[in-house]
Amino acid sequence: MRKIQIAVIAFFVLSLVALGGFTIWSNLDKDETPPVLECPEDSIKVSVKDGEKALLEGLTARDDVDGDLTDAIRISSISHFAEQGKRTVEYVVFDSSNNFATCRRTVQYTDYESPRIYLDAPLRISLSELDKIDASSFMRVEDVLDGDISNKIRISFDNSVYIQEPGFYNITAQVSNSAGDTVSLPLEMNIIDSGNSEENQKYYPTLSDYVLYVKVDEAINLKTYLTGVMRGTQQYEFADDQSSVLNITSDDISIANHVDFSTPGTYTVDYSYTSPSGVTGLTKMVVVVEE
Repeated sequence: MRKIQIAVIAFFVLSLVALGGFTIWSNLDKDETPPVLECPEDSIKVSVKDGEKALLEGLTARDDVDGDLTDAIRISSISHFAEQGKRTVEYVVFDSSNNFATCRRTVQYTDYESPRIYLDAPLRISLSELDKIDASSFMRVEDVLDGDISNKIRISFDNSVYIQEPGFYNITAQVSNSAGDTVSLPLEMNIIDSGNSEENQKYYPTLSDYVLYVKVDEAINLKTYLTGVMRGTQQYEFADDQSSVLNITSDDISIANHVDFSTPGTYTVDYSYTSPSGVTGLTKMVVVVEE
């Protein structure tokens, strides 16, 4: 029995020695040297239309065991804009032993524009349907980075106003893209009483665009945006025979221009038509003047 105990102890000691030797050998053979990721430029310029390949341009990576790892470089994160059109991109590369290297640089978009909010229809809502209709459903947003982000629109109302009668009310549409660029657009929502007899006599001018973006000192003809008139749900186009039935032309539409085209800002243009009976329908266009 004693011989068996001695043999077991000896086997255990030899196992420990062998395990220790294997561990030492494994550690000696283990690759703990990270690859080298070279980023020769601190910043690059790209177009918003360029893909991920453009963001990786100029980067190289090499490892003392795996060799060239340039094709293994990946984008690990992209920051929000630090300033308009500029953001930081961080890159990472791993070798076969899971060692890694990182670098970062600034990316500047040469043709970036902030998201743009548009109205697909005049922001005119019946008082009786105000609690059923979301004002954002009239809008869409186009973004050069993310495409259509209409589902991200948020609407806020002037907290000091309680809507209980027809009239124009101030609201603000706001949206942010994936780069953290947030834009706001002040708008006026026209609340109408669709059951009112005078309301049913109004002919509202219709436009090809209800939100217009222009550059400072850009020359535009506001009359060219007129397309027709609308009474209730019936629309009459100036180019259609129906307009001749009404005997209303674009020359009958009054245009009140409140835009200072020399100064960046958000302005309105009022298009109105007054019928022979003295009833006036008013449609507003929002004009955003940009640098």
